Amino acid sequence: MFSTLEKVKRLEQYLAVDNSTVDPVLDTTIDKLLAREQARIVELKTRLQEQCALFEQNYTLSSEDFYKQYQAGQMGDETDYVEWAATIEMLANLDKRLAS
Repeated sequence: MFSTLEKVKRLEQYLAVDNSTVDPVLDTTIDKLLAREQARIVELKTRLQEQCALFEQNYTLSSEDFYKQYQAGQMGDETDYVEWAATIEMLANLDKRLAS
């Protein structure tokens, strides 16, 4: 079984040979897969933003201010803080994926 990266490399090699002979169904399928993945990421991002909003409400602190303090070691290592920081980091990673 190939990893996703290996599959993408194989597809890239296939397309590099002669782009004019690529089946339009393949092109449409790739577009649909990318759109599906983007929708999945957007839905996940919404859920993570909702989690951050709950933390912000519970601790009356913005996620941005919390994360600065957390990174500076000023917040401690309570379970909520670790989860909140992880949620913020996951959001940042999703933003990177959506930007590419």
